Amino acid sequence: MAVEILENTLLKLLVRRGTDTDRRQITLASGELGYTTDTERLYIGNASDKGGVVVGNKWQGSNADLTSLAPAVTGDYAYESDTREFKVLTSGTGSAAANWTTVSQNLTAANNTIDITSGKIKVATFTGGGGLSANNISPTALGDSIVLDGSNKLSLSANINIDEISKRSSDSSYLTLPSTLKINTIEYNFPSNAPSNNAFLGSDGNNNLKWSFPNVIESTVAPTTATFIPVGSVMPFISSGGGVTPPYGWLYCDGTSLLGSDYRDLSAVLGSSLGGNTSVFNLPDFTNKLLYGAADPVTNSLYPMASGVGLSASPLSATGAHYIIKAVGGVSIPTLTVGKNLSAFVNNIDKTGTAFDPLSGNVVIEKTPPGQQVFESGAANKFFMPAGIHFIKYYVTGSGGTAGGNSGGAAATAIGYLSAAPGSGFLVKVGSAPAQSSSTNGDSSVISLCAGTAIVTAGGGKGNSDDEAGTADATIVTSNASVLNGYTIKGGHGGAARTGRTVYGSGAASYWGNVPAPGAGQGALDFKPTGMYPTNGIVIFEWT
Repeated sequence: MAVEILENTLLKLLVRRGTDTDRRQITLASGELGYTTDTERLYIGNASDKGGVVVGNKWQGSNADLTSLAPAVTGDYAYESDTREFKVLTSGTGSAAANWTTVSQNLTAANNTIDITSGKIKVATFTGGGGLSANNISPTALGDSIVLDGSNKLSLSANINIDEISKRSSDSSYLTLPSTLKINTIEYNFPSNAPSNNAFLGSDGNNNLKWSFPNVIESTVAPTTATFIPVGSVMPFISSGGGVTPPYGWLYCDGTSLLGSDYRDLSAVLGSSLGGNTSVFNLPDFTNKLLYGAADPVTNSLYPMASGVGLSASPLSATGAHYIIKAVGGVSIPTLTVGKNLSAFVNNIDKTGTAFDPLSGNVVIEKTPPGQQVFESGAANKFFMPAGIHFIKYYVTGSGGTAGGNSGGAAATAIGYLSAAPGSGFLVKVGSAPAQSSSTNGDSSVISLCAGTAIVTAGGGKGNSDDEAGTADATIVTSNASVLNGYTIKGGHGGAARTGRTVYGSGAASYWGNVPAPGAGQGALDFKPTGMYPTNGIVIFEWT
């Protein structure tokens, strides 16, 4: 029977329907519609994807936890009220937080005291004036660098180091400082000119620094009872005319007034006996005078010099000379200290690293005897730089790998030099032998700083189940101040050879050789391990 549909005929169209679970089990024909009665979604088939393709996405509303909106369909969108974020479902059914991707965020701050407009942040303007208030800033909002003090003012945190200066970036090679610096309570004025060769920075007593050269004493005194010249001693000094600077530690006896703080040793001897006060003292004035013995050099009488007096009335003649006075203490027997990679003995007594008189006896200076320390086991060994040693050579090798289908691989080896002060410590871990089972990797041997930072690592050998099991490698952290240099040797992987129906292969040799040498791999026969198992790795320190 035919059904005639006229222009004004009303039709009721029903599409295929069922639960969402039912939909996922069928493939809708191309153009066929399907409706899920539980999730209330309309899908259209493409004759290939089970369940068809959703016709339109859905606004899921607002919720503090978007996972509670599951099940949802990819492309659905919702607002997460606790994070103030607008999100879209990009994977799964929405039951996991990772299924939702943030599209945008509703940003507000400090009770609307901060206005975010057109991607810019500005402080809002309030009726009656005013702006951003510190009362609206959380003390934790500024992190560890800036904090709010008790007066709600911004200040540097205690976590900021303010007692050091570093370069702003790597673009500049030098740090620029002002010519005037205040250190503690003292203000220092630095010179503007460049220093000459071997110049040192000295002060004029008024905190003005300048480049100058020390006075060099070019003579020495043998160690006798006269070696120590007491402060206040006076002696003639011949120089080529006036104005010549006396040797270091000496001053002209010309009556000059000096600050006691500049010459504390001489001020303690003379005091104000020749004039001055508690802060200033005067030098003796021996210009155009001869000296004679007196019980009190301060209150002595000044006698005129006349010819024809004394010594059977012989004429007395005199010649001019400078008188200088010892002004600085501390002149004593010179000392010698022998360090680095040398040793010193005085009369067979070890004086290495301590000061001694070089003329006090039979002195023998020689190289420090060579030495070696070997670590063959253990994960928490400690090594200390020997006395007199600043540079040391290391050999670090991990343990070898066991065999599987083919022979085991060898461990890597690192060789190089470390630099540290005598007595400095390092942690040493020796790679332990692998478990006696097929195709087991060896263990790494490591040298670390006492803080735990690894600076030299030699990887263990690779256990072999095929011909390409890989090679072990080593790393040396040359950027560390204790590491001078080094060279790494990769550990070769094992292999196999065939004779008739027999497959065999010797274990890969390490830097030290085949098993039982440290780091060597195990041999294989007929796809099974054979021979000795790999041993522990090794760490060796040598010095000369």
